[in-house]
Amino acid sequence: MIVTVTLNPSVDRTVSIENLKRGSVNRVDLMAVDPGGKGVNVSRALSVYGADTYAVLVCGSFGSRWFGERLTELKINHKILLTQGVTRNNVTLVEGDGTVTKINEPGFELTGASLAEVKAILTDLDLSGAWVVFAGSLNPGADDNTYRDLIEFAHSRGAQVALDASGPEMKAALAAKPDLIKPNQHELSELVDRALVTIDDIVLAAREVISEGISRVVCSLGADGALFIDQTTVLHAEPQEVVVGVPVGAGDILLATFLAGGANAQALPDAVAWSAASVPLEGTAIPTKEQVAAVKVKINANLEPTRSLVEVN
Repeated sequence: MIVTVTLNPSVDRTVSIENLKRGSVNRVDLMAVDPGGKGVNVSRALSVYGADTYAVLVCGSFGSRWFGERLTELKINHKILLTQGVTRNNVTLVEGDGTVTKINEPGFELTGASLAEVKAILTDLDLSGAWVVFAGSLNPGADDNTYRDLIEFAHSRGAQVALDASGPEMKAALAAKPDLIKPNQHELSELVDRALVTIDDIVLAAREVISEGISRVVCSLGADGALFIDQTTVLHAEPQEVVVGVPVGAGDILLATFLAGGANAQALPDAVAWSAASVPLEGTAIPTKEQVAAVKVKINANLEPTRSLVEVN
């Protein structure tokens, strides 16, 4: 089983507008409304993939009913923990020329009582050998050590832990030695405090992180696919053809299908195909297996260390 924990979920809206007029009223077309937050997206992808998943999320009292209804419709086993406040809305604005702008709300404050409830839920689950995924931005005012403490707790219950976060909370969490981290190029750059421009840059940075006790790193590279690095292996996989669309949520799908496929080098090409297949879809939709089958992925066994990468924002 793969358990996901989302402390700051979001209602993800994707809207399109032909020409954005600043300082004026703009009428948009609503393309999609999806239950979101990185952990929720991971569970959605796992469900479509066919893997057993359980989603734990903390919701503000305003928005929790909608989340429960959507997850039930998607047949995702879940537990929603209620707290005061409003569940955030995130908006992805797609303009006629392809420009994508994301507007993310901060969300509600996370209380110590809510974190205690999360730990209680994890205690009730049989986590021996299971994966627990902690993913997404932390709530306003949350302690930077929040993920570190939760990872230590999940490890104490016998779980393997995957982390997809950024900034100070990601750095702090490394002390708890998650079994896998999934940064993108920019987030890995933050971890090592330097620019990462080439494949060799990414590999060296990942090796530094691994030397601190992290077993595996999967670095998503946007249009350049993804890299898998552990103590003995480096593998790069990317779509054979450029995929056009809005990549919001593609990294979450990459993580989900990588874990479901075995969380090893052999799982990377299929995970890249799932991720790429989502890019042309509206909103944060999860692709079908037929759509994934149409994406051809190449494995670059002979890496080009000095190859420049398209920077991931």
